[in-house]
Amino acid sequence: MPLHLRILLAALCSLPTGPALAGVLYTDPGWDLVYEGADDAFGANDRDALDGNWRHDQSDKWDGSAPGDTGSPPTGNAPGGVVALTEGSTTYLRIQDTGNPALAQPDGAGGLTTPWTDAAPGLGSNRRFYFGHDIETEHPGATSVLANGITLSFRARIASTGVLDPVYPDYQDPEGEVPDLQQITPWPAGGKGYNVKDDGKGMFTVQQDGADAIGFALALDVDTPAGIGSGLVMNNRGNAFLPGTDRATPSVANLVPLTDAQLLDWHEFWITVQASGGSDLFGRDTFLVTVYRDGSFAPQTFEVMNSFGAEFPGQFVTFGLPSSTSFGAVDVDFYSYKLGVVAPVGVPEPSSCVMLLAGLGGLAARRRAPRAQKE
Repeated sequence: MPLHLRILLAALCSLPTGPALAGVLYTDPGWDLVYEGADDAFGANDRDALDGNWRHDQSDKWDGSAPGDTGSPPTGNAPGGVVALTEGSTTYLRIQDTGNPALAQPDGAGGLTTPWTDAAPGLGSNRRFYFGHDIETEHPGATSVLANGITLSFRARIASTGVLDPVYPDYQDPEGEVPDLQQITPWPAGGKGYNVKDDGKGMFTVQQDGADAIGFALALDVDTPAGIGSGLVMNNRGNAFLPGTDRATPSVANLVPLTDAQLLDWHEFWITVQASGGSDLFGRDTFLVTVYRDGSFAPQTFEVMNSFGAEFPGQFVTFGLPSSTSFGAVDVDFYSYKLGVVAPVGVPEPSSCVMLLAGLGGLAARRRAPRAQKE
């Protein structure tokens, strides 16, 4: 077969057709960075964490432990944590935020438990987790990555099976959490999702210029305000008074609907973000978010407002469970980014490649056959 046909086949038919590290239902476009869910290194000095490409030196309070490894307070392993796991052919990272283990809890006998501490150097209470990667590692001098355009992809689910520690609720939080727990409680059997906060931080977040952030999170119906529902949430629409999804109303919420039961299964998202060219009633820039899900090429589009601040300096992609008062647990199969607005391409079926191979092979054979001489 001619060389150019061999190259075409290699491009089309060597693509993954089963669970893959950088994508299952969409083809890898040449991601600038892929976290594959297989590594859970703590790193040195809160740097070089997970697979060596992430830092957790800001609001993160991870002590290096995993769910199920709880020790004795105040300095033993705190409940919750981060761990790489394997289920069948899928390796994934589990992150469990149990609430606020740094807060003394009612012990049921009129007293309080001893809390874990994160006040001393080298100690963490596991009350929030936040991993960041500097986009300038791949793109020195990059600016305004949200406005100029960025593409994300991740495969995730709300964690509900296996080892999950009890909830240590922040019962002193004036805004409260739903459900409003008042003491240490077994982890909900149906799992627990998360919201995007007013600073734009969600489970998966992009920050630009050390100032703006747009986040995404998997939220159960109980996680969102009444009338919004469950699914993938993100910053509220322009003209909302606040960007946080825990403050949303049905008129300003942005939601990719998924039922509570569906959120316990794996879902693959391909998301592009870029400036919309507009602003809301408060003069804040708005952004166009396009979401493709689970192999579909018919996207949902949203207008979102930016946040009131960003935690890391410069341009960062981040993920985790970064609230010090909420609780939730998520499994992450992979997380990737690429600068620019890139539409997804599907993974060919193996049968398609076989048919293509046969067809191209026959075409090549016919072209090599000598033509009959005219009489």
